[in-house]
Amino acid sequence: MALSKVPAALVPKIWSKALWEAAKTESYFEKFIGETENSIIQRVTDLEKDKGDTVIFGLLMQLAGEGVDGDNILEGNEEAMVFHDMLVTINQKRHGVRLEGLLAEQKSPYNMRTRAKGLLSNWFAQYRDKLFFSKLTANPSPNRILRVGGKAENALTDTDKLTFSLISLAKRKAKLFTPKLRPVMIKGEPHFVSVFHPWQIRDLKDDPMYEKAALNAAKRGNDNPLFTGALLMWDGVIIHEHENVPVTTTGASGANVGHGLFLGAQSAVEAVSKKLYWREKAFDYDNQQGFAGGIIHGVAKSKYNDEDFGVVQIQTGAKAD
Repeated sequence: MALSKVPAALVPKIWSKALWEAAKTESYFEKFIGETENSIIQRVTDLEKDKGDTVIFGLLMQLAGEGVDGDNILEGNEEAMVFHDMLVTINQKRHGVRLEGLLAEQKSPYNMRTRAKGLLSNWFAQYRDKLFFSKLTANPSPNRILRVGGKAENALTDTDKLTFSLISLAKRKAKLFTPKLRPVMIKGEPHFVSVFHPWQIRDLKDDPMYEKAALNAAKRGNDNPLFTGALLMWDGVIIHEHENVPVTTTGASGANVGHGLFLGAQSAVEAVSKKLYWREKAFDYDNQQGFAGGIIHGVAKSKYNDEDFGVVQIQTGAKAD
């Protein structure tokens, strides 16, 4: 009987694809990533075909013209699409595992390659999630920070809790900024996304409007990925919770401050030159086997004229349990 055999040269390609897909599935931020400008985080792959350690990324401005009415001539009165360039620097990130040797492998009933893929896909998913949170929360523009009562950060206390009115205020401000934050369009309706620390969400649940918000969330029935894992929907804002949202002791007398995120379209960009890849190597006369993964990419928060383009940081008290 003839047996099918995968050529050795194809093994890295097959496992590279499996590692990339598994890491994306396990990544919290993957639901926010898309290929178009109508994405919270836009993934660009221009560098897959071109050499270089930077990619020029275009931030899409909203149209400002009035258009034409009736049978007035449109030709010659069209409005140009306006893109503002920003640079994203890429680098390589790798990690790997190495087995003890053939004797140790014989003692284990597990398929080592499969276990290595599981460990590495989880590691890369967590790495990317931490990177996104780090980039989105670092060095917020002064005009893109919202705090309870307009206080300074070092004046916030445990009683300065996250509320639904604060989330609505963030939305109003986002729509009035110059340039305004662009919402993500879902079935013709504009939406923003917010992500808060569990301690901020705990405080939000004390808001008298929480029951109404929870009821609206139960009725939404939307299959868009942005709703996956969402807790609530309020005033067109999809509310998420994640433990990686930073909490610092920068409030009054060292009080905890949660640095929640309010996100619009093109909040950040991920430039991918080489998708997550898989490598195998034998050591010590083939007695030991190593498995590694790597990715060449870069993540940057979108900025326009030194202002955060798609992010508002909502800072509130975040008392520990």
